[in-house]
Amino acid sequence: RGLGDVYKRQPTPFSIPQARIIEPPHFWLARPISLQEGGWVNFTYPYGTTGGGEYLIHHGIDMAGTESTRVLAAADGEVVVAGDDHETAYGPATDFYGNLVVVKLDQDYRGKPVYYLYGHLSKVLVEPGQRVAKGETVGFVGRSGIALGYHLHLEVRVGENSYASTRNPLLWMEPLPGRGVVAGRIVDARGKMPPELLVVLVGEKRMETWTYRISPGINPDEEIGENFVFGDVDPGEYVLEVKVGPHLYRRKVVVEKGKISFVEIRAID
Repeated sequence: RGLGDVYKRQPTPFSIPQARIIEPPHFWLARPISLQEGGWVNFTYPYGTTGGGEYLIHHGIDMAGTESTRVLAAADGEVVVAGDDHETAYGPATDFYGNLVVVKLDQDYRGKPVYYLYGHLSKVLVEPGQRVAKGETVGFVGRSGIALGYHLHLEVRVGENSYASTRNPLLWMEPLPGRGVVAGRIVDARGKMPPELLVVLVGEKRMETWTYRISPGINPDEEIGENFVFGDVDPGEYVLEVKVGPHLYRRKVVVEKGKISFVEIRAID
């Protein structure tokens, strides 16, 4: 799925409006899989989307691994859930995440508790009530629950430990070393956030994502108000392009390491 040749035919001048750089409000989480064992995010199935119509609406992000890949605590906190979801639903149904771990961070956000959830584990090594430190092994990557293959599902939940309280983990997890994040908000001519529009970031590499599908449990960040995110972006100059209705919109984006480049597009009739 893509806009294909429409981008090849269009020039990309840098006289177009530019995104602004903002300091990350909460890159509080370390990578849950060490870079020595992987640590790469699957960007074909972003938070808040169906991956181009392929899957259920995603309430988190996925990271690849094998049965021997260790899953590490992303931040200090207390384990509030550890085991399986055979009897209690922590997602839309029981037997959804399979073996899972939920940790409540020591640090609150705007007076609200923050949780991170790991799903589809093969083995859980911690217990409820246990304290964990960042970097401590809490389990191993698996394919339990509804997983189709080995991977780690990561969610961030703010306010309460519920499927309705998720946020985009790419705005909470540190990007890869030397890289940054692009986040933005696209609003149509009626003032609505259009669901699952293809958004393209054009530079030395081409990246694609989609705007969030409006759904219970898919929530923009309180400070950023985004409806799309690109994670782990190499520093440099890019042009962000999106087609809203009949119009193709562009914004210049400069990505800096460890920071967020914010883009806003308000469509016209």
